[in-house]
Amino acid sequence: MDRYDGTSGPSRPGDSAESGGTTSSRPAMPRVLVVEDQALIALALVADLAAIGCEVVGRAASGEAAVELARRHAPDILVMDIHLAGRMDGIAAANLIKAECAPRIIFVTAYADGPDRARMEALRPVAILGKPYHPNELNLAINVCARQRVRRHGYQPAAGTAD
Repeated sequence: MDRYDGTSGPSRPGDSAESGGTTSSRPAMPRVLVVEDQALIALALVADLAAIGCEVVGRAASGEAAVELARRHAPDILVMDIHLAGRMDGIAAANLIKAECAPRIIFVTAYADGPDRARMEALRPVAILGKPYHPNELNLAINVCARQRVRRHGYQPAAGTAD
């Protein structure tokens, strides 16, 4: 499986050499928050994301915990199930997180074509993946997120590299 293509440049203010952050020739890894209440699926998502070059900044099993972790870590990408433990479903949590942190959203759900599809689509996710997902689908969605980030923020090469 191909790794994340890494065309996104620094992902946070302070990541560039000009602002005193550390910069290497390696591009910044996308920071991902995984929200899934089934432990085995959550572990598989974390492993698959690590294998394609993502930094998993947190894992939550409920919408409430996801909102708190997103506030703390400001992820670039949110990988979210819709049916979660707790009172808040994944769509409501994703809506709150998107309003506060503006991450790219990837829904991974067994109900991809269910009655909640319109609610998911209203949040304009990068992808809605059905369970069981294939790691190549996840990799493609992560790369789409990276390309959207490049268009939004512009490519910023690492210090000392030629354009």
